[in-house]
Order: sequence, then C-alpha cells, then structure tokens
Amino acid sequence: MRYKLFIFDVDGIFTDGGMYYLDSGEAARKFNVRDGLGIRLLQQTSLVPIVLSGKDTEIVKHRMKVLNIPHVYLGIRDKLSTVESILKEFDVTFKEVIFMGDDWNDVPVLEKVGCAITVPAASQEIKDVCAYVTENHGGSGAVREAVEWILKKENLFDKAVKSFLIYLQKHE
Repeated sequence: MRYKLFIFDVDGIFTDGGMYYLDSGEAARKFNVRDGLGIRLLQQTSLVPIVLSGKDTEIVKHRMKVLNIPHVYLGIRDKLSTVESILKEFDVTFKEVIFMGDDWNDVPVLEKVGCAITVPAASQEIKDVCAYVTENHGGSGAVREAVEWILKKENLFDKAVKSFLIYLQKHE
C-alpha cells in the first residue's frame, strides 16, 4: 500500500462545523456514528488514523478516545509544521499521507500530501487542490465516505469489512 497515515481535521470534517451552545454556556459539537464506523474500518488496515485540529476541546478528546484514535493533536495553529513532525515520528514522506481538511489553514498540508480530500462546503480553491471531494458533508458521513473511497482505491475495502465483521462476532 502506498499510504501509511490518514490525517483528519475535525471541524467541518468530523463535524458540520457548527458551534452549539448549551444553556450552561458550554459548547457542543455533533459527530456522526457513520464516521465512527468508517474509522473502525480504517483500523482494520495498516493505515494509521491521526486527528489534527486547530481547536483543543474536551469534546474532541472524548470522541477520539471513544474511536480509539491515540494520535490526536489539538490546538494546532501551524498544521504544516505539526504534520512535518508527525512524518518524522512515523518515518514517512508526504506522498505516503492522506489528509482530509476543509479550510484555508489546511491548504499548506493539502497541497503537499499524496492524497488530499475535502468536503462539499470547502471553497472552490480548496477543492481544486484535492483528489477527492466527498458527496457527504462534514458531520454527515464524509469521513466514512472518504475512508471507504480510499480503501476501495487501494483494494483494501473487502478485507477491512470482513475483518470488522469478524471483530464484531468475537466481541458480542
């Protein structure tokens, strides 16, 4: 397989990008369970899921813990520098990375990786640097769609699904 890391932004990718405020003043975000299953499929392969977000929130930490994603980088303003550090940590090149982002702060990374993916709400200029634009919007299954697209492209989809179903049977 030519890819080793699948790095995801959060707001606008795992979420719809909206900010929900509770009466208590706390902020909330909506995640989609379909995306969670997409991550579970990805985890059946050798591709390492990584989350990289400009914001640092307990909500995101909790969701990524539930999804069993140990590599989570939050509060990152300079995503390119952080990705360069991640590449060194995992001993991979930009060509071996898939990155899914949707906004201007993601562009420096989107332009350098082996496979760039975004969502329909992204600006046209961002879409233009991406190999794939999901049909589903962020927070509405875009992560799952992107994972399934890349697994099918790399001929890993059927094996990942079979492995996931076996895992479910063992953990009933």
